[in-house]
Amino acid sequence: MSVQPKQIAKNLSSWVRVSNFSVSGDDADVTTPVTTALSTAGEGGVSVPLQPLGGSNLIGVHETTGQLNRCNVYDHDTLMPIADVEGNEVYGRMTEAGGVYTLSFYVLDGGTETVYSFASANDIDFEFAYRFDFARLPANALIAINGRNVGDDPAATGGTQFQESITITSNGQTAFTLSKSPTASFVVTVYLNGVAYQPVGGAPPISVGGAGNKTVTWSNANAGFATETTDTFIASYPTFE
Repeated sequence: MSVQPKQIAKNLSSWVRVSNFSVSGDDADVTTPVTTALSTAGEGGVSVPLQPLGGSNLIGVHETTGQLNRCNVYDHDTLMPIADVEGNEVYGRMTEAGGVYTLSFYVLDGGTETVYSFASANDIDFEFAYRFDFARLPANALIAINGRNVGDDPAATGGTQFQESITITSNGQTAFTLSKSPTASFVVTVYLNGVAYQPVGGAPPISVGGAGNKTVTWSNANAGFATETTDTFIASYPTFE
């Protein structure tokens, strides 16, 4: 006769993955995808309860426990960590209020935790910490995160920094085509006559999209002025090409 897992009073924490979730702005309601992920998160695909860890809850989401509510965030297509325009890695923090779970985004800017906002919709994967009881702890809990990702080096997210000068062919030109694909739409910086403009904020002067994020659109209204053929237009961005 052997001791069964349910008889072992030892709770252990592991990562639970949410895949292909669309986000924009600096936070998102993740209650639905987290509920779905936990419905099969336990060993053998069994469910575990959606509840915050603490108090009488000996298992649950590490949503307010010190640094343990920090979540890993990845680009869904590349499975690599995401970086801001300065190369700082984007991460999340999970919180809960009234049964609603919110994932907020941050970077460490010069060692200071700073709110990060996705300028446009991005498909991400994220991992949040969950404390399991021994009976439902996944057998691959300690190695699963490496098995799910292609690489673990955050530096790889930045790619190679590339800079190019683009000729303005007509006054008031608004569409410009990059020669390479940026690693993400929000990492492009345009220098117009030496002044930097980025696709961030509520009314950004530029937006980046199109196939491979190669189209830069200048907004005369948001910038407050139009481009001219005498202007110097330089685009700077990281790329894997």
